[in-house]
Amino acid sequence: EVLGVMAALIAAAISAVAMLLVRNLVQTEKTATIVLWFSSTASVLALFTLPFGWQALTPMQAALLVVAGFCGGLGQILMTSAYRHAEASVVAPFEYTSMILGVVVGYFVFGDVTSLNTLVGGVIVVAAGIFIIWRERQLGLERTRTRRATPPQG
Repeated sequence: EVLGVMAALIAAAISAVAMLLVRNLVQTEKTATIVLWFSSTASVLALFTLPFGWQALTPMQAALLVVAGFCGGLGQILMTSAYRHAEASVVAPFEYTSMILGVVVGYFVFGDVTSLNTLVGGVIVVAAGIFIIWRERQLGLERTRTRRATPPQG
């Protein structure tokens, strides 16, 4: 269990760093460039898992992997574009929808029944994301009111 928790924490930290990097890169780079480099780097790093039990894929598995790669690439393009047009604190909560999708796919495709602890944790995370969206909207409205109320200097 400890190894799993450590892996989850490390993955969360790496994801946060990647989010910040993408947010900075969209200021100077094209979306396609960012996605190409991300995909290439992830593919090369994935090859390091090759010695740990990879098996040959069936044609159906290979086809599903290609479809998953296409969907993942499209998702990466859309998320990178979102970071170009909005603050990271506004975009990040939308990534939490992947938890909902994971529960639904897990149930219908793999017959996996989600535990109560996982559902409660997911609800807490999604609620926090919704609160962040609401708070950022409120702060944006406040900034707009402040800009309108401040007389020009000079």
